[in-house]
Amino acid sequence: MGVFKVFESICAVGERGQITLPKVIRKLKGITGKDKVIVKLKNEDIVVEKLGEKKHMEKLFKEYYQKYGKRDLGICREWEVIDKETDAMLDDY
Repeated sequence: MGVFKVFESICAVGERGQITLPKVIRKLKGITGKDKVIVKLKNEDIVVEKLGEKKHMEKLFKEYYQKYGKRDLGICREWEVIDKETDAMLDDY
């Protein structure tokens, strides 16, 4: 699908915020009626992506664990240290 590097089209926004994706984009991306898409803000841009349900969920989980996994592991290690210190303090009494 490397025909277009950039494709632009003007779409009207309806009263309820609805837009119609241009036919050429739907065809190139394989989007048909009842398909779901992801709409997100990325920096200052509005990005629309076709939703591949399983792949999308896997991507979200991967992004979450990459972002928070190290932090959560660090918190667990801190609690282990705190637990040991607390136990040691209580043993002294």
